[in-house]
Amino acid sequence: MRILYAGTGTCGQTEVRYSLVAEELEEAGENYGVLVESGGERLLLRGVTASQRRIQALLELLMAGNVSAVTARDVVEDWLLR
Repeated sequence: MRILYAGTGTCGQTEVRYSLVAEELEEAGENYGVLVESGGERLLLRGVTASQRRIQALLELLMAGNVSAVTARDVVEDWLLR
């Protein structure tokens, strides 16, 4: 598993750190997820998508909305349903 820093935002007065998570799957290529860290909270969501383009769009959405680790799971679940 590789964790690649994507950017930083601010939720209220708390810094939020966003990272892309890449995992190599034996037969399926790479699978991507996100890591969101803020205020001592850490949320790791693995296997969100196999598309680099989609995971980049998700990270941009999370960063633009300054989504914290506490609410990131809800945002990702809603994003997956679109």
